[in-house]
Amino acid sequence: MSTATANKLKTKDIITVVLLALINVVIFFASSVLYATPITIILMPVFFALLEGIVYFIIGTKVKKPGAILIYSIVRAIMGGYLPYIILFILSGAIAELLLWKMGYGNAKALTVSYVINQVMAAFGSTIIPYAIAAKAMADQMVTDGRQDTILAASEMLQSWVSVALVAGVIVAAFIGAAIGKGIVKKHLAA
Repeated sequence: MSTATANKLKTKDIITVVLLALINVVIFFASSVLYATPITIILMPVFFALLEGIVYFIIGTKVKKPGAILIYSIVRAIMGGYLPYIILFILSGAIAELLLWKMGYGNAKALTVSYVINQVMAAFGSTIIPYAIAAKAMADQMVTDGRQDTILAASEMLQSWVSVALVAGVIVAAFIGAAIGKGIVKKHLAA
């Protein structure tokens, strides 16, 4: 089998990536109950950055083929269902693919840097844009379920220094999440 053929995604690789991506989607939806207060709305990207690195590193080190992280990003983006989130998550997948292509698929440094970029862009798409920039439109949609006041309070907080603190928190949490993911892969999934 040639190197080019061995390096292409196979059906089982795509299924693996999609199933692993869906694990992070389940984590996202299960923890969405934490969107009950303005503080928890703001802290959700930090929480996700800590947890999602495990799946990201499993995909990045076990599949190790061009397109795997992009497929992961597309699945996560579509499941997010909010246009800025979709665009930024797919863009982060394209950036990750460029980094991995340049530094080597499965490279821990490339995976770490791309994961941090992924989580920062996800924070912008999932929290900063909808709650700080487009909060009025989002709050108007939430009148029926009573979350309008919570959204407006989160929006007010994010329109201050809190946005900068959130991005810094996501960066730190993403580095920790990447270290956790790398450690779990090294300890439990070493080939």
